[in-house]
Amino acid sequence: MTEMLPWTTGHGTVLIDIADVRDVAALRQLYFAVYGPSYPLRLGTDPAVMTAALEAPGVRWLVARHAESGDVVGSAVLRGDVTARIGKVEGLAVHPGHAGAGIARALLSELCEEAFGPHGAMDSVYATARCVSPVPQRALMRQGFRPMGLLPGAVELHQRETLALVIRHREGVLARRAPIPEVPERILPLLEAAARATGHLDFTGVRPRPAPPQVCPRPEAEPIEVIQATGFVQRRYAQKARGSVPSLPLSPPNVLLTPQDGRFEAYGVIDKEGGCGTLLDVVPSTASPGGIAPPDGTASPGEGLGDVVHAMAKHGAAYVETLLPLADHERLERYLAHGFVPSALYPAMRHDDGVWHDYVLLAHASGRPDFRALDTDAAFAPYVEQYSRSWTATYLNTFTTEPPR
Repeated sequence: MTEMLPWTTGHGTVLIDIADVRDVAALRQLYFAVYGPSYPLRLGTDPAVMTAALEAPGVRWLVARHAESGDVVGSAVLRGDVTARIGKVEGLAVHPGHAGAGIARALLSELCEEAFGPHGAMDSVYATARCVSPVPQRALMRQGFRPMGLLPGAVELHQRETLALVIRHREGVLARRAPIPEVPERILPLLEAAARATGHLDFTGVRPRPAPPQVCPRPEAEPIEVIQATGFVQRRYAQKARGSVPSLPLSPPNVLLTPQDGRFEAYGVIDKEGGCGTLLDVVPSTASPGGIAPPDGTASPGEGLGDVVHAMAKHGAAYVETLLPLADHERLERYLAHGFVPSALYPAMRHDDGVWHDYVLLAHASGRPDFRALDTDAAFAPYVEQYSRSWTATYLNTFTTEPPR
């Protein structure tokens, strides 16, 4: 898109335009009008972050301008990783005075054309939507995004809120996914929920693998050093993880966590404003916090993972998520044994050797799930039931007395 496109909406004509730095003040006013002072993304509140995004390659920021007044009445952003061929829609907002006029549809339609059109470089695009109303979820689903799970208590706004994950794929991608003959048995209910919610995924014949015993948290957490110098962390990660692919594109790390003996380095993202975090990767890339032993071989295989999550919580991430390959049974079982709960599915996320590979999102929250204020489209009902059952099986069953593995 190189010029403004007129769209006729329920409130007259709006012009879909590419945002530039002159729009920063108007965009901040828009996000304040929609969210008040509690909007957690610096993308809508911090002028420096907004300016950097507007000037960054791989970012397409569209605005809807009222044709007569020129006021910015809508906004949406598409970030793209051309190497991973994955995009993310974020910052979707429509001024309350123009809600229901079709502005969100116009913005999303243009962004999806950018991603999946003849010149688009994305194989999949994902987004998260609030669950205080089904309206934002439905706006995305009308553009071909499919419901893929819930992120319970994932962000702090007026209170802790659950987010809905939706994903759209380029035509033909889902048909070329690698087969999955078996998964850990605690993952299978999520696959069954995804099949019911989307109507497009079939996991018939996938066998469950018996789960390892659930483990108790250690009485005393091992001290974990936490380094939150963003520039240093990203340079260090680029050096240590050279040649490997981070689990979640579009999310560069801003925190490094390591025990005092330095036997592993965990990289993640901590968002203090949103009270959430992501555990991205652990180096060396062939190991994980649950699988690194010191040279004398005395450490148990699970040592470190619980301590990393505990350290992230102490530094502001009451909710921590991680994204793992569905075929990586060992790592999935290790995280599940340490209290992570299957939360969402990302089918056909990675392309390798001519096929796409499914990933699963696991969530670890400091508190119990609270769905009393949840307001979602009916398509997410299977995920509410699945997560409730999975969380109960994880935290209300009797723990074993085994030490962490």
